[in-house]
Amino acid sequence: MLIGGGIIKSAMNKRGFKHRRTEDQFTIRGEYARNLQYVYSKEYQSKGGLVIDLLYFCVDILNEKLVIGLYRENPTIENGVYINASRAVDLKNFTAERVEAELDKLVTPVRDRFK
Repeated sequence: MLIGGGIIKSAMNKRGFKHRRTEDQFTIRGEYARNLQYVYSKEYQSKGGLVIDLLYFCVDILNEKLVIGLYRENPTIENGVYINASRAVDLKNFTAERVEAELDKLVTPVRDRFK
């Protein structure tokens, strides 16, 4: 089921997110056991400027959960963070449907914000 990351990769491709394997800035090292977070990105052009979504996946081994986080920002303005939120899926209940449902709740449409 987890071979090649098919569930996550399929969900992210469907939403138009890209994983840039050659760019170190999209792979973040955590403090606990050099926990790797797999990060996808997507850019939007809105009336308020450029909006970048960073969607990350990591595993909380202690609590046995897949953590999905969203960081949405406009890097061209000061304090341009629109959303910084996360959701979790129990690893025992890890299915494509469950991941899709959590992504639907987390990744909301981009709304224009002006300077």
